[in-house]
Amino acid sequence: MAKFYVTTPIYYVNDVPHIGHSYTTIAADVLARLHRAQGDDVFFLTGTDEHGAKVAESAAKAGKSPQEFCDDVSGRFRDVWRLLNISNDKFIRTTDPAHVSAVTKMLTELNDRGYIYKGEYTGLYCVGCERYYSRDELVDGKCPLHNKEPEIVSEETYFFKLSEFNDRILAAIESGELSIEPEERKNEITSFLRLEGLTDLAMSRSKVEWGIPLPFDPSHTAYVWVDALFNYVSGVGWPADMAMFNRFWPADVELMAKDILRVHATIWPAMLLALELPLPKRLVIHGFFTVDGHKMSKSLGNAIDPAALAMTYTADGIRYFILREFGFGQDGDFSVSRLNERYNKDLANDLGNLVSRVLAMVEKYQNGVVAAAAADEEIDRSLRDTVLNAYRSRDTALERVAFNDALAAVWQAVSEANRYVDATAPWALDKAGETKRLAVVLYNCVEAVHHISALIDPFLPETAAKTRAMLGIAATGPAVWGQTRDKAKVTKGESLFPRL
Repeated sequence: MAKFYVTTPIYYVNDVPHIGHSYTTIAADVLARLHRAQGDDVFFLTGTDEHGAKVAESAAKAGKSPQEFCDDVSGRFRDVWRLLNISNDKFIRTTDPAHVSAVTKMLTELNDRGYIYKGEYTGLYCVGCERYYSRDELVDGKCPLHNKEPEIVSEETYFFKLSEFNDRILAAIESGELSIEPEERKNEITSFLRLEGLTDLAMSRSKVEWGIPLPFDPSHTAYVWVDALFNYVSGVGWPADMAMFNRFWPADVELMAKDILRVHATIWPAMLLALELPLPKRLVIHGFFTVDGHKMSKSLGNAIDPAALAMTYTADGIRYFILREFGFGQDGDFSVSRLNERYNKDLANDLGNLVSRVLAMVEKYQNGVVAAAAADEEIDRSLRDTVLNAYRSRDTALERVAFNDALAAVWQAVSEANRYVDATAPWALDKAGETKRLAVVLYNCVEAVHHISALIDPFLPETAAKTRAMLGIAATGPAVWGQTRDKAKVTKGESLFPRL
């Protein structure tokens, strides 16, 4: 049995769950569901990042302790993931005792191995990002993400010898040991490592109390990124459960947005190399969302709430739209009008109408009972081949994490099934008394719906389950034609996607 370990970043509790977070998490969920269906041993990790000065500041403004504040916001993330049918195996929090213990051990080991030293650091610090910036990274002298001038901060700190790992990280990326996708993001990192190179990392704070104390100097707390990045290994058992850790590590896919690639492609692999742990296999990077052409941000008040959208468009409607509308590695513009269009055309008209009319015709013409019949005409074989070929096209696209291409391949099967219904015209066959041909056509229609329910399952799990219930099956079988048993009883249920 192959293993498959997929992660999202852990989301910062100073934010609220928005459509950007949902994009990454739904993508990871699709990969996890696909690999489970293929029989792999799957572990899917997500969670919340809860330490740092910004969290303590927000908690104070809210009149709460930092822990109370984190409990509240972390709970909101979990509520949204449940609403969107996210099937994570673990939800990790950086305030979890097991994670704190793992980070403490990691810091001890890095110190014992000689990778940490004490010094003084002065730099341009963005409180919003909780990181230092070089002047070259600023845009018009301001943080590129928060559009604010960073503060000049000088403090006693401990440094991690990040610079020692520059060439090893570059070699790992160029050899494919650490794959960064898409290619433009790989080139971005390799260019940085070649032309600028890594400098040692100020990895502690003496002025930030809400964090994990350094085991060798409790007057300092760990830099929030050093703490947060380690969730990928603490989440699968390091060091308390090494059997689990060895079972799943290294991660097969780590998904993230492009704004946090730099730390994931430098600090994270350097920490692992220092601890002599394997690197993750793939970092897969997606772009940013704008909203109707404008940058999405909490400060602008246009951050899209996935929970509110799901009330109208359903969880599966949201899942479908954000994966079908955008290429995963590219920036995309989120438009509610486009969501409405996709919902009505692709989901209500194409998929929902297909399932409704197929099952309605079986109920009307055969009392809801399907008669097994072999495909015996070219049009029947064309339907069969198109539907079965969609599995390979879908899976090939998902290996490339091209979710929009995968759904396009599935919708080719949906479209072919709709064309088949129109071309064979079961209503005309019934009127002409051609009962034998009608049985063949309706069997093929039901069989196509059966396979489509399997094809959509990783993307639209709730819709797939409802479709299986109408077909009277508990689970879909292998990708071969003829899964629907003779005399199977089907029932037309409620519309999967009522037109808006």
